[in-house]
Amino acid sequence: MAYVLAVLMAALSFLLNRAALRYAGVQAVIGWGPVIEEAAKTVPAFYLGADVLLTHTLFGAIEAGHDWRAGGRNGPAAALLSVAGHSLFGGLTVGAIYLTGSLALALVAATAAHVAWNVALVRLKG
Repeated sequence: MAYVLAVLMAALSFLLNRAALRYAGVQAVIGWGPVIEEAAKTVPAFYLGADVLLTHTLFGAIEAGHDWRAGGRNGPAAALLSVAGHSLFGGLTVGAIYLTGSLALALVAATAAHVAWNVALVRLKG
């Protein structure tokens, strides 16, 4: 189930992120992207009983393929960071659900971490 969800949610996130980028510009990478991705990965996995951590990690692997292709000479590093970041967000989500029993709080925690991650990467890149 996690494999199917990861592929479907990666496709959905790609389309929603593309629309957000057109609408909001680069700010979408920092603001809208994390919200879209964390909700898209976590909510279906949670409610369908899929492995939330595996869904996040597979999502990161799918994003890594895109990053590798689009990243030029930085592609391999971007791909590695995609897998590492999304695995981290998945672990944080699962941990927050375990500690609080709240999907909403887990989404807030993972989204905040994702925003911080993206800010750090944008600053390092620029």
